[in-house]
Amino acid sequence: MRLRRDIGWNLVPVLLLGLVGLGLNFVIGAWWDASALGNFNLVTIAVFAFAVLGAGGLQYAVLRALASETAREGTDRTRAAAIVAGALVPGVALAATVTAAFLLLRGPIGRWQSPAVAEGMLWAAPGLFCFAVNKILLGVVNGLRRMRAFAVYTSVRYLLIAVGLGVARGADLDGDQLPVIWTFTEGGLLLVLAIELLSTVELRRAAGWGAWARRHVAFGVRGVAAMLAVEVSSKLDVWVLGLAVSSGQVGVYSLAAAINDGALQLAVALQNNVNPLLARDLAAGDRDGVRHLVGRTRRWFVPAFVAACAAGALLYPFAIPWLIGDDGYARGAWPFAIMISGAALASPYLPFTHVLLMAAQPGWHTVYVLGILAVNLGTALVLVPLWGLEGAAVATAASLVASAALVRLLARRRVGLRI
Repeated sequence: MRLRRDIGWNLVPVLLLGLVGLGLNFVIGAWWDASALGNFNLVTIAVFAFAVLGAGGLQYAVLRALASETAREGTDRTRAAAIVAGALVPGVALAATVTAAFLLLRGPIGRWQSPAVAEGMLWAAPGLFCFAVNKILLGVVNGLRRMRAFAVYTSVRYLLIAVGLGVARGADLDGDQLPVIWTFTEGGLLLVLAIELLSTVELRRAAGWGAWARRHVAFGVRGVAAMLAVEVSSKLDVWVLGLAVSSGQVGVYSLAAAINDGALQLAVALQNNVNPLLARDLAAGDRDGVRHLVGRTRRWFVPAFVAACAAGALLYPFAIPWLIGDDGYARGAWPFAIMISGAALASPYLPFTHVLLMAAQPGWHTVYVLGILAVNLGTALVLVPLWGLEGAAVATAASLVASAALVRLLARRRVGLRI
């Protein structure tokens, strides 16, 4: 009952993602132009990738520790505070270091992509620092299974994006300044999450946090490459296209890719709810409990998700050009259909792709993600020069199907689970 209620709450930010997160792409394409949208998405890719490095995998370390350790030890507030502080202290230092590197690298990245990308990175840099810290703070909320609060804070993020976009329009910002939206959004969310932290965790009781910091960093070091690879793989198609086609075509494709990513957020919302349960049961050695959780979740999620994918593919060529007011965006219909087909095929396994992390095997999770990245990169390099946008879409679909096959294999071999 609690799981169903928590999932219901966490569908709210998915709805907001559709209205605001995807609307961000629609509005930039309509109020500015496809080139501004393409450059904005290229900066966003860099921000998201560096934020993964800035968090250093500590968000999953603290999530797993809170879900497994506090469940086993009861409501030990001192233990919980030490777990949280042990993630935050190295996390803040790492976020600051990665943000400095982001600023130093914006020149070379700008020469590789365009000067507009370098300008956008400057405006987005403060948001990068906040984003990395927010990942850790949301990991705390998730690990404590405060799933309604998690849904609220994720929703606040999307509402802040909408407000930031309105402020950018009102201030008549140039297209290359639009990434300041991330600074506005993540800075505001950091203030909200700081209040959440102070109200739920007694940090003054964090005795022994140094030992937890060492454990978290060790976990993060073994898993951060996987998190970065996930971020790179999810945007690899756009990156490769950015080297092969015009900014306008990147804008058309990136909108289709953003809608595909939005559909995948349905699986992410479910994943956020099952992760603490996986960590708890795996730590207790309850394999039957994990299999039961997977089976009852899959029975309703897969048919609902596949139906949503089919409806989206059918509606895209009619709805998207109408919403933006530009028939050129119909060019993204076939790439979207290809990508969403891959998501539908992989749907039985999408909510459980963190099973190796929750089983305290971040190294094997890294192997899993690098395998997906290899499929994505190899397919993109071969097919983008041949088929353009459709080639990039096939690479994305192939990586999703590969993720399903690999997580099934590794869960059986490394964790002893048949899922």
